[in-house]
Amino acid sequence: MAPLILKPSSPAHGGAAVARDDGKVWLVNYALPGEVVEAEPRGRQGGVAVAAATRVIEASPHRVAAPCPYFGACGGCQLQHAAYAHQLELKRQVVEEAWSRAGLRLPPDTAVLGMDDPWRYRIRGEFEALATAGGWRFGFHRMRSHSVLPIDSCLIHDQRIEGALPAFARAASELQLKDLQNLLLTVEPAGPGLLWRMRFRGREPRWPRDEYAHRVAELLPESTLLDDAMSLEFWDLTFRVRSDTFVQTNFRQMLVLYRTALDM
Repeated sequence: MAPLILKPSSPAHGGAAVARDDGKVWLVNYALPGEVVEAEPRGRQGGVAVAAATRVIEASPHRVAAPCPYFGACGGCQLQHAAYAHQLELKRQVVEEAWSRAGLRLPPDTAVLGMDDPWRYRIRGEFEALATAGGWRFGFHRMRSHSVLPIDSCLIHDQRIEGALPAFARAASELQLKDLQNLLLTVEPAGPGLLWRMRFRGREPRWPRDEYAHRVAELLPESTLLDDAMSLEFWDLTFRVRSDTFVQTNFRQMLVLYRTALDM
């Protein structure tokens, strides 16, 4: 079978690029508009054929090497192969297209307010549990899959969250916990608090919660473990946040968003 050669022309929601070949529309993951790529079919999504770029024949000048070693396998980040400034432009085009379909027009001088530093911005993370021969690990779902990819680092999460994962995994292994589903971690942006919550498959069993928390605290002496709620402070306001409370995970951009809305 001849290789599938595609030339995406525009961005799509979710990080893919749209290509057309012989009247057929493709959503191509890991490709950028203007590139020529060799791609592998990956089924269908919403009635549209999906492919993944496996080789870049003609690269976009905006293509960069993804800094994360899990990019492409992890189902999280979708645009690390594009320079950050270009990521913002692609997202702008997606919004403009959505507005256009609704009969609206985005003002041409509307600024895209990106981050000064697009890394380590998430103050909350949800990590899937995976039982391995060496003990418990935490990670994320693989791309378009329910299987779990164990990770040791995540460049978009606060460093304290990344640093805490081995401690939670080690304590779970030492205490031989069973049926773990996922772990939710939230850090105080301006404090040592680390809010945690463990979820189990099915109904939560009787388990040594206090002993587990004590062991994790021993492994993370620089953090203050919180299992009920934490404080989120900004602009002389203090909010009480629980693990099941909605909170903007990108705390820095949350402040930009609120300030922009207030200035309108």
